[in-house]
Amino acid sequence: MQFLPFIIAAGSLPLISGAPVASNLYSVSADAESTHSLSGRSTNLYAGIFGGDGLLSQGWPSIENWIADFDDMWDSNLDVLRSSCKSQGWGDDNTEEEIGHIRKAIQQVSSDSNVDSRFIMAIMMQESNGCVRVKSTNGGYNNPGLMQSHEGSHTCNDGTPTFPCPYETIHGMINDGTTGPAGLQYCLKQEGGDDSTTYYKAARVYNSGHVDGSGNLGLGGATACYASDIANRLLGWGSGPSKCNANEIGSMSSSQWDGQTDSGSGSSGSSGSSGSSSTSASIPAATETFAPSTVAPSVPQATQTTTESTPTAAPTTTQAPTPVVTVTPAPTVVPSSAPVPAHSSSLAPGGNYGKYPYASKSCQQYYTVEANDYCRKIEVQYGITATEFQSLNPGLDNTCSNLWKGYQYCVKA
Repeated sequence: MQFLPFIIAAGSLPLISGAPVASNLYSVSADAESTHSLSGRSTNLYAGIFGGDGLLSQGWPSIENWIADFDDMWDSNLDVLRSSCKSQGWGDDNTEEEIGHIRKAIQQVSSDSNVDSRFIMAIMMQESNGCVRVKSTNGGYNNPGLMQSHEGSHTCNDGTPTFPCPYETIHGMINDGTTGPAGLQYCLKQEGGDDSTTYYKAARVYNSGHVDGSGNLGLGGATACYASDIANRLLGWGSGPSKCNANEIGSMSSSQWDGQTDSGSGSSGSSGSSGSSSTSASIPAATETFAPSTVAPSVPQATQTTTESTPTAAPTTTQAPTPVVTVTPAPTVVPSSAPVPAHSSSLAPGGNYGKYPYASKSCQQYYTVEANDYCRKIEVQYGITATEFQSLNPGLDNTCSNLWKGYQYCVKA
């Protein structure tokens, strides 16, 4: 992920080459053909180029169009999971035991967080091609692990690859990217829906920290093709190059897709394994359940590194799949300022969550946000302007509508 002012997380390394890649990831490219076949599916197929706002009316796929279940999605990405480390210079390739740990961790975190396991898998493959020893990217904020999460605390490559990578660390990497401050759970909650469009928007937020003001998911910095790549991964794309052109996707207002999945049908059958459903996967309602409620500041992704996706073995931004693709992790993008100061703030549930993740690193004094607090009140109390308060806490939008209760915000640096 890569975010700060805006959450740009996951999605930092290119995964675009072999298998569908995540947007923030740097790219890995490799158009190797996969001999893997799943019920007639061609895992090399990049089904369509999705432009616009992520709406069904613009040709984006519905949840019913997604690959039927997690088991099928898992099988279509196995070749990439087995060859995504060494080719990138991240150490030995995943062992069968480590691959089993990844599967178990995704299903467990999906069950605990209520985030569709297919969505978690798609983001992971986009960001790191599933290499447990993927390197961290850093553009001011650390984006480590399988999900290239924003300021995550788990990795099996802190400069020296860890072998073998233990289950606890693998679970931690998946959990950091899913339930962390700028994780998928937060991004979904921020978009506040329960349909496929919410997932595509959440993917864009995870990659660049925010959805562009125009609503176009091909704009907004970081990896332009991120949302389109994720949509393809959810349709079953597992390897082969991305057909999305980063220089053109932002100007598209509709999609180039015939409505067919890689299995040749317009919709997938029944839902499968834990955490996924072929119909609407439950997305956390916009209730104050997770730390940041309302809009989550886009987590800065190290630096916005745009990478084209092509599934294969590589982390985010660039997509690399089955064949081993060369992925270059991309830093989390730091969102740019948002709206105009608002009187009320959206607060997360009570409790002290510690320092606001996007506060200035040179901060000398903090203030813990309480119920009924709002930016102007804090600014007056500490004698600072709205501009100063926002510069000390880059994740705040221009309207200061995303103040998080229980977090310590910087008031002096």
